Amino acid sequence: MSEIEQITVSFGGMDVNSYVIHAPEGSIIVDAGAEPQKILGATRGAVAAILITHGHTDHIGALEEVREASGVPLYMHPLDAEPAGIEDYEPLQDEQELHLGGEVIRVLHTPGHSPGAVTFVVGDDQIVGDLILPGSVGRTDLPGASWEEIEVSVRRVMALWSEKTRLYPGHGPILEAREELRRNPYLPPVVRR
Repeated sequence: MSEIEQITVSFGGMDVNSYVIHAPEGSIIVDAGAEPQKILGATRGAVAAILITHGHTDHIGALEEVREASGVPLYMHPLDAEPAGIEDYEPLQDEQELHLGGEVIRVLHTPGHSPGAVTFVVGDDQIVGDLILPGSVGRTDLPGASWEEIEVSVRRVMALWSEKTRLYPGHGPILEAREELRRNPYLPPVVRR
């Protein structure tokens, strides 16, 4: 199982999380909001790819600098890439499997916070962007956001949770899924199996 490292950067005075997946054959950067040197400094060995959970500026503010420095492919959903003016990227699709750096990453299209938001599933863990936040979910008062969609997306990722699932959100600390079930009032109740 790859290790997922959280790198908290400051975008306009707000803390935003980037992640580096330390895969068996290289590093995979997820989201590049600010402080490109800090993000790149967390990588080990060769960088295999850059993945973007969603196209809001606090998650892509340092994207071009990271791309230029690493020279690797960028993966992003077209519904967020095109409005953000991102060019020359690999389009992500729902239920796609990415084989990067010796790791298999499953892509789930999880709109609600933004039309092209995705969740990256790495083993039991999920890099959820701003879909789920500590004790909350992503804002739905933004252009292209939808409360109805975020509810569907949250249920979809929850269906994959196990006792050991960890959630890697766009803001705040890494979360234990079972703890969020207990304390997050925005998560729907689950039927115990």
